[in-house]
Amino acid sequence: MPLTTGIITNTGINPATNLVINMDNDNLSFTSNVVYHIYVWNSLVSKALVYSNSLFVNANTSQILNFNITGNSSYQVQFLVTGTVPTDTVITVFGTDSSGNVISHQRILQQELTQIGQLSP
Repeated sequence: MPLTTGIITNTGINPATNLVINMDNDNLSFTSNVVYHIYVWNSLVSKALVYSNSLFVNANTSQILNFNITGNSSYQVQFLVTGTVPTDTVITVFGTDSSGNVISHQRILQQELTQIGQLSP
């Protein structure tokens, strides 16, 4: 079941310079696999895939990833979690400023992610 943050606007007086993805596998026995795609929109309003990867999150561990998104007017993150118990892997996404402070209107919790039919190419 692929999930997306939807398009997040990154403008105003305090735009995000970094994107933080937290992946927490709460299962005590099984590893999960997470495929993620990060898209940005620049001033030309063209969608571009800037990061794409697949990684394993071992049982009862977490992965915290940071990405530079400086200068982009919007961004979107898409995920596909697979494994024996994919629902045990919880994902959150945060936009942060250059000092690492979370931008409150750019925080997406697991329950706020939207199901989509497939990951975009």
